[in-house]
Amino acid sequence: MHQNIPKEAYSSLILQYFYDAVIVIDLKFHITSWNLAAERIYGYKAEEALGSSTIDVLKTIFAEGEREKSIAQLQAYGIWQGEVFQHKKDGTKLKIRSAASFLKDKEGATIGVIAINRDITEENRIQENLAESEERFRMSFENAGIGVCLLDLDGKFLRVNKKIQSMLGYSEVELIGRPSKEFAYKEDQSIFHQYRESALKGKDVDVVYEKRYVSKTNQILWIEISNSLVKDRNGSPLYFVVHFNDITDRKNAEIHLIQAKKEAERANQAKSDFVANMSHEIRTPLNGVIGFNELLMTTNLDSDQKEYVKNAISSAHGLLGIINDILDISKIEAGKLVLNETISNLKHIVKDSLGVLQWRAKEKNIQLDFEVNPKLPEWIVVDATRLRQILINLLGNAVKFTEKGSVILKIDSEIAENEKIKLNFSIKDTGIGIPESHKPNLFQSFWQGESNSTRRFGGTGLGLRITKSLLDLMGGQIDFSSEEGKGTEFRFSIECLTLENANLSDAENENFQKDIWENINQYKLLDVSPKILIAEDNLMNRDLLNRMILKYIPKAILFEARNGVEAVRMSHELKPQLIFMDVQMPEMDGLEATTIIRKNKSNEHIPIIALTAGALYEERKKCFDVGMDHFLTKPIDILALNQVLFHYLNATKLD
Repeated sequence: MHQNIPKEAYSSLILQYFYDAVIVIDLKFHITSWNLAAERIYGYKAEEALGSSTIDVLKTIFAEGEREKSIAQLQAYGIWQGEVFQHKKDGTKLKIRSAASFLKDKEGATIGVIAINRDITEENRIQENLAESEERFRMSFENAGIGVCLLDLDGKFLRVNKKIQSMLGYSEVELIGRPSKEFAYKEDQSIFHQYRESALKGKDVDVVYEKRYVSKTNQILWIEISNSLVKDRNGSPLYFVVHFNDITDRKNAEIHLIQAKKEAERANQAKSDFVANMSHEIRTPLNGVIGFNELLMTTNLDSDQKEYVKNAISSAHGLLGIINDILDISKIEAGKLVLNETISNLKHIVKDSLGVLQWRAKEKNIQLDFEVNPKLPEWIVVDATRLRQILINLLGNAVKFTEKGSVILKIDSEIAENEKIKLNFSIKDTGIGIPESHKPNLFQSFWQGESNSTRRFGGTGLGLRITKSLLDLMGGQIDFSSEEGKGTEFRFSIECLTLENANLSDAENENFQKDIWENINQYKLLDVSPKILIAEDNLMNRDLLNRMILKYIPKAILFEARNGVEAVRMSHELKPQLIFMDVQMPEMDGLEATTIIRKNKSNEHIPIIALTAGALYEERKKCFDVGMDHFLTKPIDILALNQVLFHYLNATKLD
């Protein structure tokens, strides 16, 4: 059919469906042609781009000096090829590989320029990541906390890291090319070759054993050896990857343990103490574990080996950031966590949970709402802290993985057995969704979808695991449905007593009335106007704390200090009834500011609440040592803030 199409029109049609963007501009840099690929790459429809200036549409950025070179090449040869940065309609920066040439009329006069542009943003990112990964592998090998080396099939050193050189006392030059058995203790020299023969026959490809070496200073070292045989894609052996872990101290201890029972008991106790304090010390060797497992991934492994290495890398990455979370979840799994069920206001639990995440949702310009259900019970018997933790975990995940749209919380109720009511919660988002391949792993500890998810979204990978553990403890259930790219809905349910069917005894009813009174009493602060000083250098944090305070005390008079110097001056001038003091601030930190404030006798009774991102005991102690009254960690828990406000600003103190 195309035989009836004019040649010019047919050529134009081909360019229109070309894979790369084809852009034609006149001598005044106005766009005269804009194909479908250009629409896809840049986000502008043809009707938007045509007639517009390339300066306004593409916003091209050349490397320093490249613009002049491109013009010179065009003028000299009529064509230029190179890479530039340009922008999409939404402002996204693109890396573009471009080929431009002069466009001439039938007489040979230049009438414009035609550019063929390809989006290489992703390709460029992959290349940069590859270069970064290779450098990371090299640095991990060289600086690993344990000894690592490569041995050829005869046991000669091919490559050694700094740790092995330090262990044995020999330099790299003295080790490379020499058989490893030359440095081994005489009786242990043949051990490697025993495992070598087994590995080459296809047995014991990965083994762990102990072996003695003799250092350059004639010190006998006990080394725990981990041997892995690396093969090429055809299955032919290439070399051995060997990990050296110096266990000399441990072996010496074991020898002494055999000799005396008391020594054994002491050593076991020391070992227990050592394990209890591993959270900090584990990081150094863990870097080596990550680096060399990632190095293993670049070799030819079978599917089982790849799975094992992937799991090791995933767990190690998670462990670096979740030492404290491990301690928390250990309490749950050890059965040491006990529910503290009290009569609680369901509406307040929901409101507080949403309040913690409102700022993040607003910052991302997504809707975070609760669909009010008037049929819900107002008062329920539940561990409010744990229910709030579950809601914050699930709502927090929904907000984190939603870039546009909404996160909606719904709750409905139904009658359950034993005079209880069943509450069904739903958290539905319009986020990135969960791939089918990831769903079976979702509630596992330390698990996250992909390594790039860690970099993009952060998190420890324990939130859902903790959530499920808490629901198991509460006798609840959780499930979810998700479609990749469209969103996710998490659903969980719990059964609990309500005020109507709690069957309270007189004593319990008296306690309940007390709980109600205390809850209502917290909101008596609605009618007071305390002066509160917020000393915080971060504008967003000040704004957030402002909003959180006004949630409970709408008439509060708030003042802001951007550093410790301002905080000292304003505390003297304003005589606030409460001060929130950030610990780390420019010019003067919160500790110094508090010290100065407390030196003034008229200020010695003003409550000062520390604000800090750190939660270590040492930091808490420093705050209390300088005269602070309380400690709130960031991100600030809205209920903890409520308790602080009520405790330090109750009606009697404000009179």
